[in-house]
Amino acid sequence: MGWRGVFCSLFFVFTLVESTSGSVKFWTLNLDAESIKISWPIFSASIFVIVALFLSMYLIFEHLAAYNQPEEQKFLVGLILMVPVYALESFLSLLDSGAAFNCEVVRDCYEAFAMYCFERYLIACLGGEENTIEFMESKALITSSTPLLEESYAYGVVEHTFPLNCFLRDWHLGSDFYHAVKVGIVQYMILKMICALLAMILEAFGVYGEGKFEWRYG
Repeated sequence: MGWRGVFCSLFFVFTLVESTSGSVKFWTLNLDAESIKISWPIFSASIFVIVALFLSMYLIFEHLAAYNQPEEQKFLVGLILMVPVYALESFLSLLDSGAAFNCEVVRDCYEAFAMYCFERYLIACLGGEENTIEFMESKALITSSTPLLEESYAYGVVEHTFPLNCFLRDWHLGSDFYHAVKVGIVQYMILKMICALLAMILEAFGVYGEGKFEWRYG
């Protein structure tokens, strides 16, 4: 059928559902012993979730079927999985607001993993860590194409803004900058996991307050 037929079919289904939405008031679904009204927003959201799952799974299976660049594709698959994770998290939160907190914790943890996958994917596209460092070092060299008004002492140097420049030294493009970025991403992953664990503990004791700046909430 091809992609054109798939999109035409999805467009037809969406148009048909929208035209009949006036006569469809609500459906009931029993989730966690609670009665949830399935109205037009929930029904339309379910359609987009199904489309997102179908397209993302299709793209993942296509990568697995042509798995000839494993160093790049394994991290790319991890990035594509963000689509079903975010889609399911949003849809489950829409169905049951009580489960929104647990869904957000899972989403935040996977967000940290997806950032790591993105960093590793970029490195794989550049040919590995050694080639990435060599590429950065080549950008730091002053050549004949360098503008005459360029400050030579600052060329190829990542300077920090105030007040970070008071206690952090500048990063030079190359192994210095590469390892700083790598450590920063790993630290972000670890801190994200720790914050998610602390949020679950605070929520269990009833003292978790997102966006609340009060002493009795964390």
